[in-house]
Amino acid sequence: MMNVHGRIPVCGMISWYNAGRLGGDASTETLSAPKIWRTILVNRLSVNGFIISDHWDHFSDFLTEVAPLVNDGHIKFIEDVTTGLENAPKTFIGMLEGKNHGKTVIKLR
Repeated sequence: MMNVHGRIPVCGMISWYNAGRLGGDASTETLSAPKIWRTILVNRLSVNGFIISDHWDHFSDFLTEVAPLVNDGHIKFIEDVTTGLENAPKTFIGMLEGKNHGKTVIKLR
């Protein structure tokens, strides 16, 4: 549920890489983009791209504030860790297909 004239930051589009009209082979029944854009239109929402490199000047402040919260367990995160560079291609494909949970990480032994 979004407020009328709400703002939505968009960061990352991997989940759309294989979606129907965006270059993949998803069926129109499973493609959520039209539903999303209808909500955006009806509620007159603003969608803005978010690229982390636009905010490097805040990185040290971010680390100072957030690192202790992560270390204390107040902020939880999920990593999908695979070990071994030989498993990287399969893991990367799985990430593009949405088979991962959280941030995909390849651990080099």
